[in-house]
Amino acid sequence: MNNRKAFTLVELLVVISIIALLVGILLPALSRARDAAMINTAKNNIRNVYMANANYNSEWKGNQFVGAPSDLAKYGDTLSTAIQGYLDNMSAYGDEAGGGWSPGPGVQFGETNTGQVWFCGNVQVYIAPYCWGSGPTSATQAPRHGTFLYPNTRQIAEYMEDSIVNKAYFSPKDSIVLDALKECMSSEGNLCPGDNNYGGYSGDYATFGISKFGGYSFPPFIPPSSYCYSPANMVNPDVYDVDASENGTNNGFRDPCTFNTGFRAPTLDQSRYPSLKSYLMEHHWLQNVTGEACHPRWDAAQYDYRHTSNDGSGWHWGGCYPSLAVHSFRSVPVTCFNDGHIGMMDINSCDKADNIVLNANSDEYGVATGTWHRFTHDGDSGYWLEAGTDWMDVCPHTHTAFGSNGRDITADVAGN
Repeated sequence: MNNRKAFTLVELLVVISIIALLVGILLPALSRARDAAMINTAKNNIRNVYMANANYNSEWKGNQFVGAPSDLAKYGDTLSTAIQGYLDNMSAYGDEAGGGWSPGPGVQFGETNTGQVWFCGNVQVYIAPYCWGSGPTSATQAPRHGTFLYPNTRQIAEYMEDSIVNKAYFSPKDSIVLDALKECMSSEGNLCPGDNNYGGYSGDYATFGISKFGGYSFPPFIPPSSYCYSPANMVNPDVYDVDASENGTNNGFRDPCTFNTGFRAPTLDQSRYPSLKSYLMEHHWLQNVTGEACHPRWDAAQYDYRHTSNDGSGWHWGGCYPSLAVHSFRSVPVTCFNDGHIGMMDINSCDKADNIVLNANSDEYGVATGTWHRFTHDGDSGYWLEAGTDWMDVCPHTHTAFGSNGRDITADVAGN
């Protein structure tokens, strides 16, 4: 007689229910653990980038990399004429690209697999820390671009295993960028392998003009890092001043091309609020992301060199461009501050701080601007705020009022 007892249907359903319950409990915990691990990796990455910059700064007597010569403005009254005047005065480069150029100012693209090191020539967005859409320090090719997007310039990458695509330059959550750079990261040399022609050049020099960034005519020959500098740190603090009485403007802002020391950046240890002023920050919205990674509102942007996938003529990563860190009140980008500490800068808290400082600045200076300067050439749009995903209208990091002497967040709201 067989006395073997089998599970009843009820028992089986109970076991399945318990397993499903355990899976339901464990999966969110595993997801949170994975997210925390990626945030820690991003923090380690940005710390490594900061240390590379600290080594560069130390070697250059505290002067940080900004791209533009400190006396650039004295060579011309617009960005293009100033750059050309500087190059003519310094005889900085020859006639042929790659054929005897000596280093000019700005971003170095890196070394190719043939041993050549490429320089920016006189491309404005690779020399000026930030290019406005109008005014003397402007660029028609790519407004709101500039050297602030390139902590992976070769000058700094020399301290990062001499690779402009060192993995530490890219946040683990920056999946769109990382996917586009797979081939680049495995190539010889530290530029991406080229398979297109641009301007008569081929190979390493050409790739990012066409295949990776759509068909836009401005070629970013070096892929921007996940982390970007604060342009407010990279120029004279008077550029982002709010005290109109000090310089005769009606709102304090001074275009850097309008006075000789406009591009003279202070050292980081001269910051007035070093623990509250951001130095490096994740450029894209990577933390607490809701919805699709590809941003749906780039066609609403003021300048058309960035587009969503429904327009193939703009700068994008394979038909996609993410939202920026300032595009949502939910965004909490990994940030390195001027004093070197690493943290998370809550954009919603930045908005609260902005409102507090706005009232104080209005009372003291008669200028309605808070932690970020509303009266630059970007106006109320700030850094692409018109393409934001929600009602967030705060622009820390890029347009900090008072420049390196300002703050992007206040101590009383930090972490709230």
